[in-house]
Amino acid sequence: MAMNQIIEREMEILWSDFKNYDVDQKLESFKRLKNSATLDDLPRLVELLTSDKNDFWVRELLSEPISDLGGTTYLLELFDALELNEQDGHDNDGFNHSLIEIAWSDPEGCQKKLNILLAEPNFRHREVAEWLLTFCE
Repeated sequence: MAMNQIIEREMEILWSDFKNYDVDQKLESFKRLKNSATLDDLPRLVELLTSDKNDFWVRELLSEPISDLGGTTYLLELFDALELNEQDGHDNDGFNHSLIEIAWSDPEGCQKKLNILLAEPNFRHREVAEWLLTFCE
């Protein structure tokens, strides 16, 4: 499978210093990334989500195409990234919205996936999973 070069190029912009690209340029870069992303790109997007190069903002941006394309498939990875953002002291409003969209778009599937995760004895994200369950109705 060929790597999506648009995603790779746009990630370099998103990871760059604000001296090189301002917020508007970074948002345009993200739009190009999101518009080019396909189901085939999901594994790479999830890999990028976990990169040490990310800050809270890039993780929050990446949550959107991962949620849109992957639905419940990557809830655990999204919860991990959400936790990192919370540890950094951020409110995650956009990130939470992406999670809620998963619940609203597939309430039955989301509820099933969350119940599977909640049944795991060492599941670390109980509070956020129980919160997200409230949107699966």
